[in-house]
Amino acid sequence: MGSTFRKRGALRSAAILMVLACPVATSRGAGAGDDAPEARPFRVRVPHNEAAQALERALLGADQRLADPACRQVLSDFSEASGRTLKEVLDGSGVSAQTYLRWIFFFDGRDPDACKSRDTIAATERGSRVVFICPFAFVEIERGDPEYAEATLIHEMLHSLGLGENPPRSREITQRVLSRCASPRSRVR
Repeated sequence: MGSTFRKRGALRSAAILMVLACPVATSRGAGAGDDAPEARPFRVRVPHNEAAQALERALLGADQRLADPACRQVLSDFSEASGRTLKEVLDGSGVSAQTYLRWIFFFDGRDPDACKSRDTIAATERGSRVVFICPFAFVEIERGDPEYAEATLIHEMLHSLGLGENPPRSREITQRVLSRCASPRSRVR
């Protein structure tokens, strides 16, 4: 789950069109709360209300997890293609992990076929700030295992920062996020 969609041309074209078609979405967050970038709204563009609400809850949870230095350590665990750690990539952007999460656009993934696999709940391409959510699968996961849904969003953020896949395998990425970003209650288990 949370695997990356690999049809580069189709996904990249759909992502570019969606971002260009949503100038209001881009400007809505700009200027709002410039003093506190972590207070800006998430860029959720999922028309299905139940999925949008589940996504918002999971983003809030992921945001809280990223506030913990132990969770942010996952950025040092992985590197992008040129060998820089994702922490170095993020540091180069000049924003926090929480702010970067707000730079990502979350769209409904049914139209560009990002959700063809039953195991996929979210998908993106390496380096893209567009993540496609598989609405019905995401709602089901978020209801049953909110921690996993939050970890999946952090997983997709890692891809957005430049992490490839295979290797490491999707499951390995999510497991690392879960181990680094576990809530204190989960760590006791």
